[in-house]
Amino acid sequence: MLTQKFQEYLHLSAQLRPDYISSLGTSEDGQNTITKLLPEAPMLLKAIYGTVSGTSSEEEEPSLIEFVPGYRLIHIDEYAQQMQVLSQILEEKGHEVDGLVLPILTNYGSDFICYYRSTDGTERVCDLMHDFGDLVVMYDSPEKFLETLCEFYKQEVYFLDEDGYLDCDLIREGEVGAELNSEAKYWSE
Repeated sequence: MLTQKFQEYLHLSAQLRPDYISSLGTSEDGQNTITKLLPEAPMLLKAIYGTVSGTSSEEEEPSLIEFVPGYRLIHIDEYAQQMQVLSQILEEKGHEVDGLVLPILTNYGSDFICYYRSTDGTERVCDLMHDFGDLVVMYDSPEKFLETLCEFYKQEVYFLDEDGYLDCDLIREGEVGAELNSEAKYWSE
């Protein structure tokens, strides 16, 4: 299910950005790498890195950098480093997390969109702003994360700006996000 939704997201992305999928590279060894880094890797990360390698921090083409507006999909070769950055932010801000927090997307300001599994097994996708260090639930589940991102394309919430960067209609993003993720505080703030 997650792999199919991720592939749907890639297909929708390619309709707006034809070279995006090829820029992510193929995942010849990505799923093995993520499993070596995280023997208990969640299905969301297996779905992603079993399909693509991610976007290098060295990518310069504007239309190929962002997975969602403002964030790139962490390249598998940079994943361990980004796990450390995320861990340091949580530690610096004094936040003890009751569960597993793993990075999915990042930006150049060390903000993250993260996978979060609480000790009771509930899975969410959260926002973590470097300056604040609080995990804020954005998506009610990994499935809702991918479903919502697909809807952002289907409902034309996402578009390319005049410089070629992925952008969004913030009002529509909030409406669609809240509609599909009723438990997520992020969309109601």
